[in-house]
Amino acid sequence: MEFTPMNFVYNLVYILKGELGTFVALGTIALATMFLNKLSEKKQK
Repeated sequence: MEFTPMNFVYNLVYILKGELGTFVALGTIALATMFLNKLSEKKQK
């Protein structure tokens, strides 16, 4: 087995893509939740 620290640097691209994907997914869920909350608010008068 070889220890090649440079492989970590090469894999940073995949790590970044995964983090961005997670950020987009959570942002979409948060926006959808906020939108649904606005739709279901009852008008109080």
